[in-house]
Amino acid sequence: MTFTASDIEDVPIMDTWRAMEALADTGKVRAIGVSNFNQAILEKMIPQCRIVPAVNQIELHPFNQQTKLVNFCKQHSITPTAYCPLGGSDLSVIEDPFFKRMAEAHMCTPSQAVLSWNLARGVVVIPKSTNPQRLKQNLHRITPTNDEMRLSAKCDKQERRCHPLPDVKELEWVFHEDKATCPLI
Repeated sequence: MTFTASDIEDVPIMDTWRAMEALADTGKVRAIGVSNFNQAILEKMIPQCRIVPAVNQIELHPFNQQTKLVNFCKQHSITPTAYCPLGGSDLSVIEDPFFKRMAEAHMCTPSQAVLSWNLARGVVVIPKSTNPQRLKQNLHRITPTNDEMRLSAKCDKQERRCHPLPDVKELEWVFHEDKATCPLI
């Protein structure tokens, strides 16, 4: 049988999630999670889950802190996992004066300061690098002060590399509420 992209797109998310739960039941996987799910989607999904997502991989960095979503995930035992934790080439997070000063105060690189900031928030980070030296540097962790954690909130500009749909449109797309032929979940 051959599948097309539209075959995959037309599968309601809860059908996919139930298949992932069944896979977890087999013991072939230890944990299942989601990516780019906002709070509205999670609020609708969690009551229907037998197994709550272990992680929600989302864009998290000082310029896009998503504190409300991070807190929601943690309240529901979902580990927030940051992709683009350093912002990436179009968002120069490591050039931010606050994190440069923080790095200087802790005698580390701005990247180490930013990664440690997210770790201190209880967020798992997935930094991307092909440079072996940078990969090794990324393992160094510092402990930001309470003041640094508090002041870092001022860096949040809600700037993103990936731009999701508004919550309502995202809900319609994920749960197929815009298609009469798809059963509502």
